[in-house]
Amino acid sequence: MLLIVSCNDTTTDSKLNKLKSGSADSMAQHTLVVIDSTTKLAYEGAVFALTTTPIVGNPSKQYASTFIPGTEELGQDEIRVTILGSGDPFVKASQASASILIEVGNKEKDVFFFDIGSGALRNFTGLKLPLNSASKVFLSHLHTDHVGDMPTLVWSLGKSGRNVPVELWGPSGATKELGTQSYAKHLMLAHAWDTEAMKENPSKSGAQIIATEFPYDKPTKIYERNGVVISSFPVKHMIDGAVGLRLDYNGRSIVYSGDTTPTDSLQLACKGGVDLLIHETFPDAATFAKKAGWPIELAKVQLSYLHTSPAMVGKIFKQAGARMSVIFHLAVDHETVGSVYHEMREQYDGPVTIAQDLTVFNITKEAIVVRQAIIDPVAWPVISK
Repeated sequence: MLLIVSCNDTTTDSKLNKLKSGSADSMAQHTLVVIDSTTKLAYEGAVFALTTTPIVGNPSKQYASTFIPGTEELGQDEIRVTILGSGDPFVKASQASASILIEVGNKEKDVFFFDIGSGALRNFTGLKLPLNSASKVFLSHLHTDHVGDMPTLVWSLGKSGRNVPVELWGPSGATKELGTQSYAKHLMLAHAWDTEAMKENPSKSGAQIIATEFPYDKPTKIYERNGVVISSFPVKHMIDGAVGLRLDYNGRSIVYSGDTTPTDSLQLACKGGVDLLIHETFPDAATFAKKAGWPIELAKVQLSYLHTSPAMVGKIFKQAGARMSVIFHLAVDHETVGSVYHEMREQYDGPVTIAQDLTVFNITKEAIVVRQAIIDPVAWPVISK
């Protein structure tokens, strides 16, 4: 069975119930009619990803048209990437701030956070993963919209039952005080009351941070365990201390730009091929100025010196040549999606997805499958056995 639907279609209750129950006969594929200001978005109830290409390649197994947590075993050779937070610093109900969750199919079932912005853990809980898996965090930089859920991860998930410390990797800064070690130390001090209040809690050992700081100004291998390698590379964002990240597992690879203007270092990180490239993208200056209420001159500074424009990200995607390229860190609404997509499309005509909260990518040698997840909005934490 091949189910073809439009992202602008209204999904009936019976169809949605069928998707949720996992009763679809085979992978349901959808085709976008158009990506513009009228396209139905996830926060409006759309259950299909905002992508030009739901399937790249030929999957060796069947996937349902939406991802329902707990219904699919991750293959040994597979990576699943879930966008926990797709938004920008302006926290809103429709989007959590920047966070990417990566699951790999090794026997340890390792899980990694790339950044952990405000609201990300609300979506993580809905994925029904064991709490003890939420213990490895890699930061691209220390802006609040990329670290805002760290206290929730350490202390609230500790209270909820995670009994292993949070391991934190992050870049150095121009001075000792501006690095990740200093950030972790002061975060622990700021929440000393919470730590003390947990001294009788059976999972009190989870309310700890083990921080590893690496140099921001050169490519560095920062993690190598259980078949997974994670490396960093320098990027340009406001002041010294911002990096991008790359994960490699079983011949598959993901590159994440963090916040940056266009840089040669990212292209070097993509050299030799990459499966999934996730790159920050801000709206064009006119749209940003209108939405944010900023003077147009200040909006132009944002794009020229702090972030990446839609046209520039299109050029980056073309040069990198990833199997799937992803627009990320964008305020997704009807005033941004169409203009950003079309400006990018003038530079690049390959497979592209505009990330929304709970967009999911399953990556194998044979294919990349792009979907939206449907989560239980009242899910409780899953206690590790």
